[in-house]
Amino acid sequence: MHKDFGEWYRLVALEPDGARLTKRWAGVKAWATALLDSDEALLETVRIFQGLPSKTSRDAFLAAFREQDPAFPQRNDLELQVLAGASLVACVQSASEGGEGLRTAVLAGVAVEASSLRATEPRLDEVSHEIFAGIHKIATEQRKRKSFDPSAIKVKADAAAKAMKQVATAGDWPLLQTAVVPVFQALLDAVRGAARELGNAMHNLRCADEETDILWWVEGGCSRDSYKSWSSLKEAAAIIAGTELADLTDVALGPSNAAALLERVVSESKGEETALAAYVNALPDEWARARTAKLDEGKLDLVPLRLATYHRAKSAPTSWQQYFDSSSGMKSSTQLTAARVARQAYVEAILLRTLTGANTEE
Repeated sequence: MHKDFGEWYRLVALEPDGARLTKRWAGVKAWATALLDSDEALLETVRIFQGLPSKTSRDAFLAAFREQDPAFPQRNDLELQVLAGASLVACVQSASEGGEGLRTAVLAGVAVEASSLRATEPRLDEVSHEIFAGIHKIATEQRKRKSFDPSAIKVKADAAAKAMKQVATAGDWPLLQTAVVPVFQALLDAVRGAARELGNAMHNLRCADEETDILWWVEGGCSRDSYKSWSSLKEAAAIIAGTELADLTDVALGPSNAAALLERVVSESKGEETALAAYVNALPDEWARARTAKLDEGKLDLVPLRLATYHRAKSAPTSWQQYFDSSSGMKSSTQLTAARVARQAYVEAILLRTLTGANTEE
């Protein structure tokens, strides 16, 4: 059981006893395991945690806790939010490096951050921070350079060559059989060793290429999509910059200093807050249409900035705001800094790309 599980209950003025906590945590573990097999279930869990309206059935989520406790109360929204958040924490913290659960953990982390603009229960921010800490650790591990030792391949190849010499001295079939088996085993070890070392080298090159591309992009001082300087794009720079940095991100969650890089790009804003609508309305029409053309509106509730851009691309700069305000659970007048918008655009783009299975290293 997570050491803070009981405290998360107390954050929302719930006081569970020890026996109940044990049952609830068993449900958390079961549901976190179930999330490995369903992006849809994971996104619905994020909606439960953030206090957002449902998009798909929540029966399976409730059943995971009823199996542990038939008396489980299904209509206590605050407890459901705690349990959903705990499940996401367990999902993130149980992911093995490069193995099972990594993609699901990444998806959980970026979905929680992307939907944070719509979060309804600030008392659960501590749970969100626990998720973000787990994701930060994953991102750091994913970007570590891996050891590459070419001599290891040579050692195994030399072993295969030595074993081959035994074949030449074999004078009869039984002796030949005895000599051939080590040859093939040594060759197999050499191939496996080569694949492992070359895989590590490819990972290192991939990280280096990505970082080089990002640094040139930052130093270039202009948009890759429009070939215009960030200053000339004004408020549009924040959304475009966040989206372009996601385009350049090739390894898992990208560099841990992504937010700092984006702050540098939009540094001319000087931290002043502007209405969300101003950022969206400043986007070039063609860019907005191109970036939202293939999106499914029904799946955009967790990415409010992209949802606003989607509506903006289909209507005039003023007519989309009323519909967005009435349907999204947010206000287009929400005041945000350019750095916050850029980070939001980046995280939303990473989430959408992860959902579509675009090629990123896991």
